[in-house]
Amino acid sequence: MQLKSPGENGLAMTGAGKPERMDYVDAVRVFLILLVVAHHSVESYVVAQPPEIPLPDPPLARGGVFLWVNAAFFMGLFFFLGGYFTPGAFDRKGPATFLSDRALRLGVPLALGTILIVPLAGWSHIALDPTLPPVSYWTYLTRDFFGGGPKPDYWPPTERWPVFNFGHLWFLEHLLVYAVLYAAFRAIMPPDDGKLWRKPPSHLALATYAILLAGATFIVRLWYPQGRWIGFLHFIQMEPAHLPQYMSMFVIGVFAGPRRWLQTMPTRRALAWLAIGVGLALLAYVLAATAAPTGVAADDASRQLRICTAEAFICTGMCVGLPVLSRELGLGAGRVWRVLARNVFAVYVFHFPIVLLLQWALIDAPMPKFLRLLMTVIGAIVGSFAFTDLIVLRLPFARRIF
Repeated sequence: MQLKSPGENGLAMTGAGKPERMDYVDAVRVFLILLVVAHHSVESYVVAQPPEIPLPDPPLARGGVFLWVNAAFFMGLFFFLGGYFTPGAFDRKGPATFLSDRALRLGVPLALGTILIVPLAGWSHIALDPTLPPVSYWTYLTRDFFGGGPKPDYWPPTERWPVFNFGHLWFLEHLLVYAVLYAAFRAIMPPDDGKLWRKPPSHLALATYAILLAGATFIVRLWYPQGRWIGFLHFIQMEPAHLPQYMSMFVIGVFAGPRRWLQTMPTRRALAWLAIGVGLALLAYVLAATAAPTGVAADDASRQLRICTAEAFICTGMCVGLPVLSRELGLGAGRVWRVLARNVFAVYVFHFPIVLLLQWALIDAPMPKFLRLLMTVIGAIVGSFAFTDLIVLRLPFARRIF
């Protein structure tokens, strides 16, 4: 999962073909994984539908703006970083080693996580819903998740059965698919020497991309609203509403890597776009505090187009600006940053059970729901990094994967 920035670990190739350390990219990855853990911690407090576990008190509806702002850019930036380091990794390793490495680093966590981690969310929802009969975890796993038995009579008609899905690990599946597609592309195309369009994109090019992304997203959402997931080709789990962002950011990353755009993007240009992204995000928070939550889908086409446009410019601004800001601040160097960075991938895979455990433990805590949410976020971040650093990464062969 190019959470490791498959260079690997923040390594890119210089123009002379030598490895170049990019600590500031590691800092961006750490920031993004904090958002991922916080995002999944917040969801149950904002969204009441399965597979989120049912929590007491009304949902914190205005908290949905946090989820909307995150979704506007954080996985897109992960895809960009994944694409950025892919050409260098492919050139260094060759097609066979590149694909076998991806199968190990992405395929093994995907398979094990789908069996051991992902089903916990759905089972927790059933276990905590007083309107549903109790069911053992093993029964849920074998019958309801994998479909090894008859469909229960009580199963809600609006919920799919069997439940099998990749949960939060869908990103690993997508990176596996993209790795295979890139290897197939390179089988018929020569290496990219980076000479075509070598300079980083101008303000006009960035604005053009944002407008095109807004249009493509709007068109897709005419059929697939935000939050609807499908099984493309029956096995690729995806949310079409964000697919234009994810695919385009990965492709742009593949194009940008050989041209070293992260290293050469002018600071003033990047920070100007970061100001646009942050400004729109802050505006969304203001609107959520004073009116209806910004992230709620609307039937009105003009409003939906405005939402798609805001998302596209937030995505462009954050993806251009955050790496350059980290670069200019010199983030990522030092022991603490290195420890955090080496845990990013493992935290992505293993954080979800810790989130569920904290949400479950705090259900009856005598405090406002907002405070329970805050404790969940902080506890999940600290607990996830502690668990992966002190346990997961010390297991035999774990360092080969994570």
